[in-house]
Order: sequence, then C-alpha cells, then structure tokens
Amino acid sequence: MRLNLRVIMRVLLRLTLLVACVLVGPAMRAAEPDVDAKDLPRVPATPPEKALSTFRIKPGFRLDLVAAEPLLVDPVAVSFDEDGRMYVVEMRDYSERRNEKLGRIRRLEDTNGDGVYDRSTVFAEGLGWPTAVICYDGGVFVGATPDILYLKDTNGDGVADVRRVIFTGFGQGVERLNVQQLLNSFQWGLDNRIHGALGGTPATVSSPEHPERSALELRGRDFSFDPRTLEIRAESGGGQHGLSFDNTGRKFVCSNSSHLRLVMFEDRYVARNPYVNSPPASVEIPVDGGAATVYRISPDEPWRVIRTAWRVAGKVPGPIEGGGRASGYFTGATGATIYRGNALPVDVLGDAFIGDAGGNLVHRKKIRADGVSLKAERPLDEQNVEFLASTDTWFRPVQFANAPDGGLYVLDMYRETIEHPWSLPESLKKHLDLNSGNDMGRIYRVVPVGFKQPASPRLSKATTRELVEALAHPNGWHRDTAARLLFERQDKSAVPLLVALVRESKSPMGRMHALCALDGLHGLPESLLVAAVDDSDPAVRRHTTRLLETLESPGAATRGKLEALLQDADPIVRYQAAFTIGVVPHPDRVRLLADFLRRESADSWMRFAALVSAGSEAGSVFGILAKNASFAQQAGGRETLSQLALAAGARNDPAEIDLLLASLAANSVASSEFTYLNALGDGLQRSGKSLVQIDAAHRLEPVFAVAMKAVTDSQKSEIVRLRAVQLLGQTSWGGAKDSIIKLLRPGESETLQRAAVTAGGRFADPAVATWLIDAWSGLTPGIRDEVISVLLRRPERTRALLAAVDAGRIAPSALSTAQAATLRQHRDPTIRSAAEKILGAKKSGARAEVVDKFKPALTLKGVASSGKAIYLQRCASCHRLTKQGYAVGPDLETVAASGVETLLGNILDPNREVASRYASYSIETIDGEEYAGVISSESAGTVTIRTAGSVEKAVPRARLKKMQSDGRSLMPDGLEEGLSVQDMADLLAYIQHPL
Repeated sequence: MRLNLRVIMRVLLRLTLLVACVLVGPAMRAAEPDVDAKDLPRVPATPPEKALSTFRIKPGFRLDLVAAEPLLVDPVAVSFDEDGRMYVVEMRDYSERRNEKLGRIRRLEDTNGDGVYDRSTVFAEGLGWPTAVICYDGGVFVGATPDILYLKDTNGDGVADVRRVIFTGFGQGVERLNVQQLLNSFQWGLDNRIHGALGGTPATVSSPEHPERSALELRGRDFSFDPRTLEIRAESGGGQHGLSFDNTGRKFVCSNSSHLRLVMFEDRYVARNPYVNSPPASVEIPVDGGAATVYRISPDEPWRVIRTAWRVAGKVPGPIEGGGRASGYFTGATGATIYRGNALPVDVLGDAFIGDAGGNLVHRKKIRADGVSLKAERPLDEQNVEFLASTDTWFRPVQFANAPDGGLYVLDMYRETIEHPWSLPESLKKHLDLNSGNDMGRIYRVVPVGFKQPASPRLSKATTRELVEALAHPNGWHRDTAARLLFERQDKSAVPLLVALVRESKSPMGRMHALCALDGLHGLPESLLVAAVDDSDPAVRRHTTRLLETLESPGAATRGKLEALLQDADPIVRYQAAFTIGVVPHPDRVRLLADFLRRESADSWMRFAALVSAGSEAGSVFGILAKNASFAQQAGGRETLSQLALAAGARNDPAEIDLLLASLAANSVASSEFTYLNALGDGLQRSGKSLVQIDAAHRLEPVFAVAMKAVTDSQKSEIVRLRAVQLLGQTSWGGAKDSIIKLLRPGESETLQRAAVTAGGRFADPAVATWLIDAWSGLTPGIRDEVISVLLRRPERTRALLAAVDAGRIAPSALSTAQAATLRQHRDPTIRSAAEKILGAKKSGARAEVVDKFKPALTLKGVASSGKAIYLQRCASCHRLTKQGYAVGPDLETVAASGVETLLGNILDPNREVASRYASYSIETIDGEEYAGVISSESAGTVTIRTAGSVEKAVPRARLKKMQSDGRSLMPDGLEEGLSVQDMADLLAYIQHPL
C-alpha cells in the first residue's frame, strides 16, 4: 500500500499543475476537455488477507473480516435468519448493467461457530439491481425494482424454488431509473410490519396477488407492508439509501448530502386529517449540518480531482460542493443505522453509524433528546477523526446491520469506482472501469477488543416460551427475530406468557416488545394496557399509548389513563398521546385537546399533533380556546387558533362552520383584526368554497362592511388594514372591488398594495385582469412583480397579459426570464404560440457556447452595486442572499463558496445537474389555477408547492387535476438574455461580496 500512496501522491502533484492550467488557461473551448490516461493510474485492489491493515478504527474497538470474495461479491444488503444464516444481496450489475440481471441472493453460513462465514450458496439469481432483503417464514422478501419478490427454498437444497412477485410498480412511469435512488433497507418494525425506504424514485405500487386492491401512489414517502395479508401503505420518511429504527421505534433515514434525518410523525395520522398544514415529516438533526465535514484518510481519486477542477472551471456540468474541494464533506451518505446490539460498550448503544462510500469511511453520531425532536453530534473524542476509515480507496461502506452476535456489520461493496455514472464526464468515464470490483466484496464486523464469539442462535428450534423470553434479550436482533417468529407462528399459547412478561419483566425492552407482540397476535387485553400506562419507562408508556388505538370501545378507566398521558412527564409520551386522542373514541376529546393546546401551543410539533387529532371538532376546540384572551394574545395561541379555523374551513362541514362562526361572533378577541375569519376563508378556498358561499344567512355582511371601511381608513393600523383587505379577498369581486382598487392609488404602502393585488387575484372574474393592467403604469416594480404572478395564475389572465405586452402597455422586460420561459412552454398551445410570437422564440444555442461567451466576465472587475440591481431583478424571486430574496432555490450564500467559475456555470446552465429537491413541478387545480415551483413537502392529504417569492401553496390532493415534473430546474436557461459580459461580472461580484 505504501507504493500505491507514493504513486498517487506523484499523480496528485501533476494534477495540481493540471488544475492550475485549467483555471488560468484558455477557457473558451466548448468541447468537453480530455485527459491523458497516465493522469488516471489504476489503483490495485487490496487482497482480503491484507485488507485489515488499511483500516484505522477508534481505540478500544476491533474490526474483523467475516466474509469476502469468493464467498460473496458486491454486498449491498443483508438479513439474518433465525439461525444466524446471512442472506446477502449481491448487486453485481451496478451501475449500468441492470438489463443483464446479474444480481443475486447469497446465503452464507458459519459452520464451525468461529464468527467467520465459510459456506456460500447462490440462493437466487437473475435479479436486476436488487437492493433489499429481509427474512420471513423460511424465505426472504427481496426488493429489485420494479418488484418486491418472495423467494423460498422448499426442498432444502439451499436454492429458492418459490419465486412470487408480491408487489410491482416501483419506478413505474420513470423513463430512466437512477441506480442510487431505488427501494432499499427492509426492516422489521414494532408494528409487526416490514418497512422499506422508497429511495427517491416515484412508484405506483400494486399487488399481482391482490388485483382487486387499489394501487398505492408513492412519492416523497416510504412504505410498509403486512407480510401475512400483503396490505401495503405509505409511511413518512423520504430518505435515499438507509432506514433504521432505534430501540424505541423512532425512525431515521439519510440521503447523499443529508446524513441523518429523524422522522417526526407517522403518515397514517395525517391521512386521517388531511386538512391540517403538514410540515415535512423528516428533519435534519446533526448539529453540524447534513453535508457535514468528514475526515477521510484515503487519497482523493485522481479522476475526482480532475472532475472537480473541470466543474470549478465550468468545463463540465455538475455541482461544486465544499467550496471547490474534491472531498472532505458528506456527498455519499448511506446506510444510516442505529446500533442496537450488546457486544459494543453500553455508551455506544443508540449511536448512529453512517457510511460515506465516496470517502472510504464510517461516521458516528451520538444522539440526545431535544424536546420532542433529537440532536446528533460527534463524540467528544471524534471531533477531527472518523470512527472507522481506510486508506484503501476501494473500501465502499454502503450499508450496516445489527447482527446476531451483537456486533455491527459493515457491508463493503468494494469497488474501484462507485460514483454515479451520470455524473462522470465521458472523457473521464472512458478511462474508468465501472465494473472493476464486481467480483469482489467484503463484510466486516465491529466489536470491542477482547470480544469473544457467542454461540450461533438456533431460534428456529425455540419453543414459544423461549421466543417470549427472547423479547427481553439485550441484543436488538434477538428481540426483533423473536417478535417476527411469534408473528409468523400465530401461536395463541404465547398470549398468557406475553401478558406475564409485560407485568413481571425487569426489562423495559422486554415489556415493550411483549405489548407489540400481543398486538400482532390480536391478544392485547384492555386491562393490560391500562396497567402499562403507568410503566416506569417512557418508551413502554409511549407504545402503550399507541396501542390504545387498537381498542374499539375503550372503557372509562382507559379514557382516564389517556387523559393522564396527555400530561405525562415525558414529552415524547405527550406527543404520542396528542396523536392517539384523535383515534381513540373519547367523549371529552374537545376539552382534552383544548387543554393540551393551551399548555403546549408554543411547541410547533405538539401543536401539530393536537391539530391533526382535532379532526371534525376543530371548530369546537376553537370555541373553547377563543374564550381565553391571554391565550389568543400569545404567538402560539394565535397560530393555533388560525390553524384550527383553516382546518375547519378546509373540511367545510356546515355544522362545524356554524360553531366557529358563532364563536367568532361571541368572542371579540377571536374576531379581532379579522385574523381567524381570514384563516377560515383560506381553508374554505381549499375545499372549493368561499366565505360568501357558506354565509347563506348573511351573518358576515356586517363584518365585511367593517372591513371595507377599514381598508381605506388611514387612521387604522397597517396590520388591521392588511387583514381587512385579505378578508375582502374572501368575498366577491363585485362587493370588494371598490375598496381594493383604491389601495393602488399613490401614497399607499407597498405592503397594502401587494395585499390588494393578491386579494384581487383570488377572484376568477375576468375584470380582475383588466383592473390590474389598467393600473400598471402607476405601480412600483415590486407591485408589478406581484401583478405578473397573479396574471399568470389563470389561462384567461395570461392571455390578457400577453395582449397587453403585444399592445405595448406592459414591457416584455417586466416578465422574468423564468416567466418568459414558462410561457414559451405553456401547456395551452394558444398561449405558447402567442408567447413565441410576442416575446420571441427562445434563443437557440448550446449552453456550453453561452458559458464560453460569458467566460470573459471571470477576468473583468465587477461592480457589486450594479450587480445588486441585476440580482434583485433576475434572481431574488427564487434565491436568498444576505436576507434579501426568497428561498425557493439554493441559498446563494452557500453557493457563492463554490467560486465564480461555478457560479457562472450554474447561472448560465442551470440544468447541468439538478438536485431532486430543486426539480420544478407544475400543478393545475380543478379550480383552474396553475402553479410552478418546487415541492416543499407532501403528506397523505396535501402537496405543498413553493413558488417564486417563496410563497407556499398547500393543495389538497383531492383538488389536484394535474401534477408533473420534467426533472429540470425551476431556473430556466436564458437568464443571460439582455445582459452584457460586464453585467455578468457585476452580478458575480455582488453574489461573491454582497453589499
């Protein structure tokens, strides 16, 4: 290995000179640059017998090689059966050979009990891109897009002779599958279901074995299924590769540049009440950020150094991260796993381990409570070093497993190159062998120094009593496997044994697992739940709370316990109880929720849980809380009341609306400043109704009259006038137009004028477009931007806008580059044709040529003050910089660290490589409105799209007519139109050094 490192160091020295030449040499070459093969030397693999010498592991720990080629190759997932045999997914067809179906499932056995696997059998083959496996009922479920298969050996020869397609449709409709965004990470859950990560590729999942069932649409969410009934459902999540539960059942995911995320709530709760605004289900919990610094000890691969230099210089497409460094930060985070074994020291229990396959390392995070959420941070003695790292660039840790022996297993795909093939320039790719290593692979085990190999498990022979006892085992693998076997066997004789375990075990984990196992056997007595509510361990109380939802008619004692749980000392228990109260029948639900919100409304997660549970009783809860003046004056109180009113409006139940309106009339605090009536109107709009339509008795007319006067009353505070004009937007154009139109007169604040335009835009009346176009000449630039947005929201207004541009009443430059591009690509052929005629056809020319044209801007001295004006006109609607602009696309303060070369490329060629979270979507509602932006969050009930100006629109799925994405950036090509090279230099100067 020393020789290899010396060779690499010499090459890197040459590459430094090459990078310098790229940066300062002639930059106008449009063709992709080439590289000499001698600058890309092949680094030989390290044979298995020498592999351990390449590793550096935290002192006190030991790394064992438990399996290697030729027993297995390319391991990407494993599952251990009840006797410790390991089923390994071999993704030999990574990364471009899916059609050859080279993927296999291997079964490995340790025949002599020394901890090293020595027997290997090809259990199944002929799989295309397999990525997931889990043992069940003597066989395995396997994920291989587009299918989930069930494979089983029934004759004992070690080879599967049963092969059933259980589910299909993963990746359905996707023209080109991304090899790094496939379903993965099957895990057994405490709910007796198999959970999986979707991986990022949308799916329309159906079951060939149950054609009568409706297909399940998945995008941005994960899934789980019952292995007995094969019922599948959506689950909160949305990571890329890696899904893990901790000992208490909290779920964690990760993605390339977001190395650890916590899932905050279950999708099934939101599905019961889709009328509440739902935050993103997963949150980033590392204190050092998702793409945190990592400390590799391996040399940067030569191709990576060259590609980074080319990207920085704008020679090839692709994002530049880490300020132009080739490595040193998470770019390939994968396999996030919570350690749940019993071999490592107790202070490691519950720690997260994440691989960075590109950095040849394993990163560790310690997790601590942070209210309802969690925080993850490096151990104190690992601030500048990784838990495990290798000097071998072939080491590719892609997944982990908690094993029967209590150790942490590390799956090393062992590849010379593991980079996504789409991100490799062809001139580099032709020198790389992407198949190099598909005949190799290793699995390592992390254990403490002095670890002694335990006996192999034989749970297949365990009695029911022994399986019940194993639920209290200190190793999570034993608990999960015992739970699975009890679920498979459905042996009702386990019920009294499990009840006794709940009542008598000293192990909190044993008591928790026993409760969940009883649920799987449909043998959970209510009396046991009532007793378990008082358990000393919060994890047991939390799951007891969840299991109360299984009771159809809970008794008085149970209802009383649930009330106590809403005031539990532990925040996680209270949080769960706030969700559960919406499921369990309870005559005092309204009072309990009101009391809970009064105590907890300052915490957004607690508030969300209670709002979800309010369901059809949001109006009643509102009525109780609105009577409390001090509550309504608190920030959390105002938000709570607003969200209750919005949810009631979105549900649009006449009885509930009547309750809320009566409350508004009776409580001056609740009706002050029109806040809550506006929220009600916003909710009604989601249901396709308006305040006027539901006010058949004309009870609101006096309020509307007050609002009309307040709008133009300069003696009123601006906030009151603002809310008044918002309220008028909930009425009718005929009744509101006189007051709204007056706000566009000179002298009114921009805030009020913007609100007037927005309020007018809520009406479908064609006269709205005429009013806005007639007022155009007297409007400020900021208001004009809002007018354009409103005019683009409906096809008839868009036609009026184009006619005004054609007539010279509105200058073409009033449209942003993005808006002009949208019009030229409009779904309506008449609008598309008119846009091309009036605005001019999109200028042709390869983006590389455009980049070349503006390369001289890199050598000119830019004037930041001039660049600021360009930024505000062309960039601020979608990008934020020094607190100016809107966060729709990437934050420019972060992007600016990449250097001016990268900035230039991103501006002029925004579609070189688009991160999935910034892909543009277009949404059309059944009401005829259109929105273009990025999807900021999804839940069972709503899709939230963030449009230019960072305006978020939550659209109920029931109101969606069409939603699609072409995978391109929201930022269009052609932003440079009308700019000189000096203008570009000014813009770059401002972004680099904002005033």
